[in-house]
Amino acid sequence: MVLVFNQQRAIWLPLRSIRHQISVLLSCSGYANWDIGVHFVDNERIRELNRAYRNKDKATDILSFPFHQVTKPEVDLPKTNLEDDMNLGDMYLAMPYILEDCKKANESVSQRLPVLLTHGICHLMGYDHEHDSDFKIMSEREDQILQQFYKLKE
Repeated sequence: MVLVFNQQRAIWLPLRSIRHQISVLLSCSGYANWDIGVHFVDNERIRELNRAYRNKDKATDILSFPFHQVTKPEVDLPKTNLEDDMNLGDMYLAMPYILEDCKKANESVSQRLPVLLTHGICHLMGYDHEHDSDFKIMSEREDQILQQFYKLKE
């Protein structure tokens, strides 16, 4: 189940369309039947989360909180049909921060959102980008998911 929570007022969001995008992205990643929570928040809330969980006292665009502790991306996720185990986790997106980034890049939020959602999904699947080699692996997986996503949109 895809749960979407809009807890910000910086920008109007087409939640039904976003929920559908997330479902398609999950399908493209191979986790179609898995649960995920997506929270759209303001900069203050993401800053609180970033400070509490990453010791970084600043806003950021997205934070992900995996349900499962994964050391090898996708490999360590349970291979199960038990509903309780089929949860990727939650991600938080700071819409004012993202909106500002989009303005700087001359990009629309609707263009940027699938990229950020894919990034968050990859983190929930256990991917990381702390090291250059990890960044390359994660980027390749993101590209693979997004290529499939955009192909389905055609």
